[in-house]
Formats: sequence, structure tokens, C-alpha cells
Amino acid sequence: MKWNLARKRALITGAASGIGRALALELARRQVHLCLVDRLPDELEETARACREARVFVTTCCLDLLDEDSIRKITDHARETLGGLDILINNAGIAYYGSFDRMEGTQCEQLLGVNLVAPLALTSACLPLLLANEESRVLNVSSIFGYFPTRRSAAYHASKYGLLGFSLALRMEYARYGLGVICLCPGFVRTSLYQGMLRPTGKPMREPPAWISTTPEHVARVGISALRRNQRIRVVTWAGQLSWYAGGLWPALLDWVEQWKSRRPHPFAREQARAEPGRLP
Repeated sequence: MKWNLARKRALITGAASGIGRALALELARRQVHLCLVDRLPDELEETARACREARVFVTTCCLDLLDEDSIRKITDHARETLGGLDILINNAGIAYYGSFDRMEGTQCEQLLGVNLVAPLALTSACLPLLLANEESRVLNVSSIFGYFPTRRSAAYHASKYGLLGFSLALRMEYARYGLGVICLCPGFVRTSLYQGMLRPTGKPMREPPAWISTTPEHVARVGISALRRNQRIRVVTWAGQLSWYAGGLWPALLDWVEQWKSRRPHPFAREQARAEPGRLP
């Protein structure tokens, strides 16, 4: 049976743009009261203004998830303004594109902090509010990168694989208490994620073509459907579905494809060869 969302209370991170904004607008249309979180004040207020047009209560919390005490501030704000919480949506995320050996330590810490550590910490802090209800939900926005490996995104994969694993384990642990945990895994989505992507110097990433991408609004509609039905995992886009089956059914084929490519020394090896002539063939 579908869960009735009307008059529920939801907290959404990364709500200023992209999937987070689309989720906020979709929930507002379904008469859900909202606590919206993001670090971009102008964009966050614009999302809040659009949501209030649906005549629901909307409050905002503008801060960076990596800031000290941010998790406590968000939880206290939700408790004080909404009086509790029925839905937590961990949506905020950043990406990195480039060889892992070129990734700086601070970039890795930032990516894992936003994509994995913050959702775990915020979920832990919000559990008392969620479990006070007979039924509640956590929706974690992962990615097809949470189960299908690609090149030049190792740390991003680690964060999304981790979020998927966390979702499945949390679901098993708290299902008996009425907490449903859903992991949403979109394929390529037309958002500002690519413009704000971390990368090595001089390593731009082209946005995926439109024919393989979808809109934040479509992802939001699928995500709300999965939330109402309490589905364990929901994959979005045909490319995401194809990746799901390819990664699960033919992992050896993926290895063979990569190993079939002509082998060549890594740039580090070539640099070492120049430094020590004759060491490498």
C-alpha cells in the first residue's frame, strides 16, 4: 500500500538546485512541510519561495555540511521548526573526475565528507525524530556509480557504493521499527553537478549527451514513487538499468573489456624512466 505523504514533514539536503530542488517542489505539491538545507543562500531561498506557493510550511537552513556543528544545527532546526520529522532525504553531493593518483587529499576528504560522512552523521542525528513515528522514511540519493564501475571517478564511486551499502544495512536494522530506507540510483542527470565538479588542473569533463541523460524532475517523480512504496533500490534511466544488469550479470566481461585495451606505462612510470634511464624497457 502506498504511503500517504500529505502533512508529513521532510528534511532535504542539497535543496537549492538539481534533484534536491525537484524533490522539494514535488513534495510541496503533495502537501509535505519542508526543511530545506543547502550552502547557497540565494538559490535556497528561491527554492523555498517556489515551494511556499503550494501553501505548505517551508523553513531553510543555509550552511555547509562540512562545517563544524552543522549536523547538530540542522537537527535542532528541524525539531524546533517542524516539531519532528517523517522523511529524511540525503541528496547533497559533489563529484570528481580525473585519475585517482592526481586527486589531492583535501579533494578526497571533501568529496567523502559531503557524499558519505555527512549522510551517515545526519541520519544518525535524525533517527530519534524519525523513530518517534509509527512509520517514517529515509531516501538516500546514490547513483549508478554506486554499483557500476567506470574510470576516472574512483573516490566518487567509493562514496556512492558506500551510500548504497549503508542504505541496505540501515533498512535491515530498522525495518521492524517502521523505518523504510530507499536508495535512489539515477543515471546521468542534467544538473549543475558537472559545472561544480572537482578535478585535476586542466582536466575538464564534458557533460553527458542529452540522449543518455534525464531531467531532475523525472528523477524526483521516480524517487517520490519509490519513497511511497518503500522500495529498497530504484534505478533511474535506461542507461542506469542497463548498467545495473551489466554490472551484476557480466562483471567478468567488464574486466575483459578493460584488459583487452592496449597496455601502456602509467605517466608515473614514464617519469621514473626519464629519471633513471634504462630501468624500464
